Amino acid sequence: MDASSYRVDRSSSTFVEVRIPGDTRWLQLARLVVEQCCQEFEVEKSVMLDIKLAVDEAVSNVMRHAYGGNAQRSVHVALRLVPSGVETEICDDGLEFDPFAQELPPPDELRSGGRGIFLMRAVMDECEYDRVDGWNRIRMRKHLATSAVDK
Repeated sequence: MDASSYRVDRSSSTFVEVRIPGDTRWLQLARLVVEQCCQEFEVEKSVMLDIKLAVDEAVSNVMRHAYGGNAQRSVHVALRLVPSGVETEICDDGLEFDPFAQELPPPDELRSGGRGIFLMRAVMDECEYDRVDGWNRIRMRKHLATSAVDK
């Protein structure tokens, strides 16, 4: 699969995955994937903005910290509609790093950067990390009203 192609599960229009080069020039593609999926899933705009912010932060962290902007490496981004809402998954093969095990800086501390993990936790309902076969996997969920999921 090349960097601009989508792999869609043909048995369901509720799953989309894209592989993006590890350079921040491609970060916009992750945002566009989130926007399009949320439109297809008929998610409210405010919810889409939360999901887009969380995915943007996670993918940006991989690109900047795990890969150092190396476009030869890729970040896998997947979105799926699940019974409770929208689930996102960001995978990379960088060094093992659990962002949710990190201590957050105090909210009143002025500093440049370092708020991405806080933002992900703040806007998503569930955030988890695991390491599978040499891949870091961040899974985040945003719960939706039952009527939105039943569509």
